[in-house]
Amino acid sequence: MSAASGPEAGVWFSGSARLVAVERHVDARGALVPLEFDRLPFAPRRLFTVSGVPAGTRRGGHAHRRGQQLLVCLQGRVDLRLRLEDEEVSATLAADGPAMLVGAGIWCEQTYVMDSSVLLVVSSEPYDPASYIDHWQEA
Repeated sequence: MSAASGPEAGVWFSGSARLVAVERHVDARGALVPLEFDRLPFAPRRLFTVSGVPAGTRRGGHAHRRGQQLLVCLQGRVDLRLRLEDEEVSATLAADGPAMLVGAGIWCEQTYVMDSSVLLVVSSEPYDPASYIDHWQEA
């Protein structure tokens, strides 16, 4: 897993959010997306998927006080809106594209573009509702 470099290549907020290449093996039998934990920039503590979300639905809409997350689109397309202080950026994750690494304090909202979209989230922290920052102005 490698990071892109430069703002035009998907690096924002001094590197706290960035697109990272994901290895994919696609052939007539389907797609295999391996994630080697020792290649991640953090030790994974939690994995979850989000699926069955109707097109146009927004999810997320929060930041985390600590930890990092890797967002990987496994199917479909998910638009992201990221904010830190007064800066806002948008990016799109697709099943054939890079993943997004999101650092602590970065507010992130996901809009599911297709009904069939599936998002895998790899987190450096276990679930803790006290770590959520629900309003972007607080992030």
